[in-house]
Amino acid sequence: MPKVISYTPPWLSRPSPGASIFSSAGTKHPENNLVAHDQQYAGPKRIQAKRGNELFTVVNNQIRWSDLARVKDEWQRQTRLKNGTSKAEQESEQSVHYKVTTFAQVLITPVHETIRQLVPSPNGAFLAIVADHTVFIAVLPDPSHLAGRDTLPIRVKTYQLGPTTHVIPESPVVSALWHPLGVHSNLAGCLVTVTADAAVRVWEIDRNNHWSFDRPTLAVDLRKLIDGTSCDEDFAPSGFGRNKGFSADYIDMEVASAAFGGSGLAKEDAWAPMTLWVAMRPGDLYALCPLLPTKWRAPLTTVPALTTAILPKLASLQEDPAEFEDELAACRQQYDWLTEIDNQEPLLTDVDADHEVRTRPAAPSAIPRLQGPFRLDTGDEIDDLDLCDLLVVAARADLDALMMGEEVDLAVDDDGEDRLSATVICLSSGSGRVYICLDLDGVEGQWLPKGKQNVFRTPVSDPCDLLLVESLDTVKAQANHWPTFTKDVYSRYSFFVTTATNVTFFSLGSWVQRLEAELQSEDTSGSAFRLQVLCEGTASLREQLIEVDDNVGEGKDQSAHLPASLVYYDYDLGYLLLTSRGSVPYAAILDAPEVALPSIAELQIFDSQGQGPRSPVLPPRRPPYQVPPIFYSESPLDSFVDKHVPHRERQALKEQVRLSPATLDLVAAAHRILSAHTNALERAASDLFRRCERLQGEMRDQLKQLADVADRVKGVSSELGEDGKRIEGSRNGEALDKRLQAAKDRQTELVQRYEALRSKLMKSGGRPLSDKEKAWFQEVDRLCDSFGKSSQDLLPGQAGGPAIAQRLETAKEIARDMLAEAKSVAARLPAVDTSSSAGAQPTVPYRLQRTKVGEAMRMVERESAIIESITSRLDRLNTTI
Repeated sequence: MPKVISYTPPWLSRPSPGASIFSSAGTKHPENNLVAHDQQYAGPKRIQAKRGNELFTVVNNQIRWSDLARVKDEWQRQTRLKNGTSKAEQESEQSVHYKVTTFAQVLITPVHETIRQLVPSPNGAFLAIVADHTVFIAVLPDPSHLAGRDTLPIRVKTYQLGPTTHVIPESPVVSALWHPLGVHSNLAGCLVTVTADAAVRVWEIDRNNHWSFDRPTLAVDLRKLIDGTSCDEDFAPSGFGRNKGFSADYIDMEVASAAFGGSGLAKEDAWAPMTLWVAMRPGDLYALCPLLPTKWRAPLTTVPALTTAILPKLASLQEDPAEFEDELAACRQQYDWLTEIDNQEPLLTDVDADHEVRTRPAAPSAIPRLQGPFRLDTGDEIDDLDLCDLLVVAARADLDALMMGEEVDLAVDDDGEDRLSATVICLSSGSGRVYICLDLDGVEGQWLPKGKQNVFRTPVSDPCDLLLVESLDTVKAQANHWPTFTKDVYSRYSFFVTTATNVTFFSLGSWVQRLEAELQSEDTSGSAFRLQVLCEGTASLREQLIEVDDNVGEGKDQSAHLPASLVYYDYDLGYLLLTSRGSVPYAAILDAPEVALPSIAELQIFDSQGQGPRSPVLPPRRPPYQVPPIFYSESPLDSFVDKHVPHRERQALKEQVRLSPATLDLVAAAHRILSAHTNALERAASDLFRRCERLQGEMRDQLKQLADVADRVKGVSSELGEDGKRIEGSRNGEALDKRLQAAKDRQTELVQRYEALRSKLMKSGGRPLSDKEKAWFQEVDRLCDSFGKSSQDLLPGQAGGPAIAQRLETAKEIARDMLAEAKSVAARLPAVDTSSSAGAQPTVPYRLQRTKVGEAMRMVERESAIIESITSRLDRLNTTI
């Protein structure tokens, strides 16, 4: 999530010249130019557009152009010159006065209605200007021509789109989208317009063919298409002046917004960029797929991806055609459509090498079937969601299936971004709530059948349910909001939501990463439970970046809705979020997500609570003060006579005042105008007074914190007495040197202890065993086996000592028994009678007898010594193991 580094930069704030981009210099009252019906307008407000570093904005229904990088560079140059010599300052003031007027170049267009949307083409050659009922296509000049020193307004080449189609009596235009698969060049382009009465028109404009601006190449009325049964029917919208009748669909199919499912990239789903999603005000969604112009530009992976998706599906459905009759017929239509594309030769154009231009197939039909409605269950009793805007993030392409069996891989850029294999749909409602949904099944191309008998039965279009992941509120008080989406420049799963009073950032990146890992996991045990936990938990990260204060005295502009914000990312501008309200710009410079460092509030959790008191780290962060336009606008009384006094009554103003109804009306009119002006001045002055009071309080707090820090520094630099207390007035360098030396000594001691522990652990970890050590361990194992169970055969928690000790005790008992038996045998022997005669029974000589007994005793002692040595050795082995 990006962090706000700073708010509106100084080169866009007053009194810098960059603030003149949004202010109206041609009128004396920039805040009083709103028309009455503008405040009652309920629809999208996209009066700011960008082309690179350039900005297009609408001020007083005039289009203004400016190069923000150039404005910033000029402001920096002026700042450096002002800080130089006085002569340089005088020269810079003259150059500033000359160049300020070139910062905002006015583009003159023949648009008389209130401009609601500015939509630049993908290549920046055209600018679609959408008013309430009319649409104009302006040819944008080169930036070098717009940045010239000529301060006069530039009249751009403009074409009216559909002079007899998009007119005031007809339904207003809700969305104007440049087709992501259209062939865009400096001379041609493809624009799709959607009106509130559910009419979709595809315009393939060409500057060399003015007829292309008058008639669309494809026009579809969704209210007719939803009830269609054959592709041979007429689904064109009713022409100008024809009676359209009434139907219940007129209420349920009031269009709120429209968006394409993709941007035409190779790593997206092949069906996504040719799918038009249409959101209705009550809450239903419909999809048109495929919606293509006559000539369309496709990535190199589109046809192979469609082939790998259609052919296996067709083969599986043909195995049981009776059970899947409707699905098989729809898949055969896709196969016929794909076969015609595959048999075509790509057209040779000046398009880049990563794309190819093809023509739209004639069969089955140029008009697809209307799929839907797609609905979401919010759990509320109110069925009408009052949808306002729509954002669709395409599913990723299955590159593994695409490259299966291919010897040469297609060149597909992999930016390493986590992509979801499902379509993410974000919806916004008039109450400021954002709904995040998932379409797990996806949308594929479908057509209505031919108008023949027994060929194809029209499939029943049952409502499809979207998986509602999360619903979040962006505003506290429910007012007249029309939230609009703005895509982020870093991640496809991050976006900004602009309401009437704030801009909020949403990020789904971390949740998408976890969800995709679960969907692609081969282990399906417990997958349903884990998916339920993911969907029921927090899916998005939300942070409010810009908030507009309604209490500022801005006259009538305070009720104006914030236009859809713009996101710039450039080396010169940085990561810039920009919007405006009236003549006041609101911006935020964000930190790049790659350098996401923990905030100071997050680092405070690592601090121990036992430390002494410390001062707060940072004061509360808020946007800088913007000077209300009422302070620099001229008094309304200066032009009161010219605007409100008829010419025939102006002569009476120079005469003596007379009490008459005309004079009373004049004084009442002046009072109304002056009271409104002074009321705005009072509100702005009171807001400034409150800010000054708050600033004084914060300054006192800061001074108190500085005094606290000074006392702590003073205490640190004083000496300690014998009682442990600091001695006042003993500020010298010796005390600091002693504390510093003590800290260094303690650090050295800690380092030595750390090194000793590290070396001990390294030694205990052991090096690889040598051959002699391995042989010794094998010998120990054999010896253990000879006495009983080895150490490897012992169960966990079972020791081998008791078995060996028991065998040793048995050996000792045997030895003691043998000794006792030998002594008993020796005691039972009769005594030798030396006086007996020689003829008596022969006896063993005493010396021989003693010799034999001594040998037996030595044998027993030797066996005992061997047993004891083996016992001690086994004890040592057990201790070592």
